[in-house]
Amino acid sequence: MQLGIFCSVIDNYGDAGVAWRLARQLRDDFGQDVTLWIDDSGTLAAFAPEVRADAELQRFSRLTLRRWHRPQPHARDREALAHLDVVIEAFGCGLGEPWLEALAGRRPPPCWIHLEHLTPESWAEEVHGRPSPHPRLPLTAWFFVPGFTPRTGGLLRERPLLETRERFQGNPAEIALFLDRIGQAAALGTRRITLFCYADAELGAFLAWLASDPRATTVFVPPGQPRRALARSGLELGTRALALPGTPHVRFVPLPMLAQDDFDRLLWSCDLNWVRGEDSFVRAQWSGRPFLWHPYRQEGNAHLLKLDAFLDHYLAAAPAALGDSISRLFRRSNRGEETPQDWVALWQQRALWQAHCRRWCQLLAHQEDLCTRLLDFIARNAIK
Repeated sequence: MQLGIFCSVIDNYGDAGVAWRLARQLRDDFGQDVTLWIDDSGTLAAFAPEVRADAELQRFSRLTLRRWHRPQPHARDREALAHLDVVIEAFGCGLGEPWLEALAGRRPPPCWIHLEHLTPESWAEEVHGRPSPHPRLPLTAWFFVPGFTPRTGGLLRERPLLETRERFQGNPAEIALFLDRIGQAAALGTRRITLFCYADAELGAFLAWLASDPRATTVFVPPGQPRRALARSGLELGTRALALPGTPHVRFVPLPMLAQDDFDRLLWSCDLNWVRGEDSFVRAQWSGRPFLWHPYRQEGNAHLLKLDAFLDHYLAAAPAALGDSISRLFRRSNRGEETPQDWVALWQQRALWQAHCRRWCQLLAHQEDLCTRLLDFIARNAIK
């Protein structure tokens, strides 16, 4: 099939990251021809070094990247649209009427998929797979909702991902080579933490816990929002590593934006990953390592309902004491109310937490991945 994905970059990197992973997997694992239209190639280029931020059109084997000029399709766009079998509108980005009219002129019209944001909430099962006919044009949109249960759209997971992770985590020499390649050989032998939080994260309790713990620790800090969160806590991280004041055994290390595959390796290399949003959240779960999640903040604290729904899934089979500690830290941290003792109490159970993360990852891996479900859904329901 010929598949087209449309993505608009609102803020941060998540939407572009998911769209790029989806496009790559459809090409690499399933041999599909994919065109990705994106309105901000610069954001994509930040973690996809093969992408040129200023290019209108780029080709990567069977993956084509086009700059999305949203008002109306150009002549080249119309030519590409004429060959599409499937159109994936990612995250409510909004295909304008000129684009929909161009699609509706096809006979038969292409399958139109509304790819929603990942949610652990129960409504995902109710909405997933439902049709929504266009009120005027001969087009029907099909809702595809990623989630954590078999009755949802699943999670992105490349076919070789977990096998590759197992080889990496089981080989200390490979971990050492990776850390050396990204200029962090000094972190070997220390407790390693990735801090990929939002700028509004309250880090006081986290920093106090690190200061009170005698273990040598390296905290990797990507650019952007995590560094702004640190600055709000009084730590201005420049281009060099910075020790926590009065605590030389805790070092905060600035990292550049990493390519997606290297970001995975970073998560695999760490003892704890503080992640956010959607893309890093899912990749942290595939890492099989302990993580703390901050969902994207929403009006009316709707993100806290999403957090509660996830914890219901994540902790269903966890030992009671561990589940209580995880739940307390996740909930209090997302309200900016956690204490250093919340961190201490959970880290004292780190062996149980690690084992639980492995079991949770294995449980998720028993389900089909998002791309498999998507292509199966298209074949069974959407293409007549």
